[in-house]
Amino acid sequence: MTVETEFQERVVRVKLPTHHFKYLTTHDGSMLGLNDAGDLVLCEEADDQVIWDVEPNGLQHVATQNNLDAKFESGQCLISFDGDTNVFSIDHGPEKLPSEYLEHLKQEGWVCLTRILTEDVVDSLQRVAGSDAYEHMSMNNDSPKICQDVAVGQAISEPISLWLIRQYMQTRDLHLGHPPGFAVLRPYDGESPVQGWHSDIPYIPSVGGNVVADRKGPIKAVQRNVCVSDFEKENGATAYKLGSHTDDNPPPEWNPARFGGPPNARPYSGPDADVVEAPAGSIVLYDARTWHRAGFNHSKHKRAAMLQSFQAADVIPKRDTRPACRKWQATLAYEQLNRRQQREITELLMNQPDLPS
Repeated sequence: MTVETEFQERVVRVKLPTHHFKYLTTHDGSMLGLNDAGDLVLCEEADDQVIWDVEPNGLQHVATQNNLDAKFESGQCLISFDGDTNVFSIDHGPEKLPSEYLEHLKQEGWVCLTRILTEDVVDSLQRVAGSDAYEHMSMNNDSPKICQDVAVGQAISEPISLWLIRQYMQTRDLHLGHPPGFAVLRPYDGESPVQGWHSDIPYIPSVGGNVVADRKGPIKAVQRNVCVSDFEKENGATAYKLGSHTDDNPPPEWNPARFGGPPNARPYSGPDADVVEAPAGSIVLYDARTWHRAGFNHSKHKRAAMLQSFQAADVIPKRDTRPACRKWQATLAYEQLNRRQQREITELLMNQPDLPS
């Protein structure tokens, strides 16, 4: 029998965007920006400088409201810059300025970049995961997921989420804690053991050998969940205790299976917990100290996510990501990415401390 307080998590539903801004991108992945002096510049980081809106007669720089003359041909943008006419692709961008996302992340410990990924990227991620329209397929576990489709690399290198993580952690020197993978949650059978409430490495004991980090000290990790499927309470969207990044660890009563209960005892799922509902293609960032767990999938279909842990330089990763990087660099999936994307992902996979022997 279901207890009255079970499956009563508070739903935090992000609003669907009615409009997305644009990036203007060169063939190598640099983005056109407008600096504080009012000059056009090419940027590698996706802050407010690189966010544009398409107007009937040109472009508008969103942060400054400055207008820019431009010609549009075959879906591309022609702009006079540095004495030459330069060709930029017009790429899908965010619904808000990066600084607005950053303010929310700093204040709340989490933020959602709603539908930041394009439909074609989402479709390819679903195929890799064997979810949604590809539910009849099984995941291929014979090679790293990043080697299987360019969309995996496109999601990892999404520029605003990378900028936000670096700003929040106040460092560029980051690495991934494990090779990018997919978490596919199957319908809940009502009996199987389920994931308990936890924070993430390095705020919990780890196989990597980290000393458990001080929750009151410098921020050591940020998690990034890519919603490959629509995330809904019914299909097991991740549950959080939003704001818990400033608290201690979860109390024992939130994890009865770990504290004397049967192995399949359900973790707390009452109204003091939160479920963030967001459409496929959204990216949820959250402080790794935040209490969270997998949801309960009460639907009839699999729910897929792509999970990444961004860690500070001194955090020992859960798994060595360098072998996956070397395999990826020999694939078509690597060649299909632009220079910025290749550089960002290589840095995240290769720049990590040595694992203990």
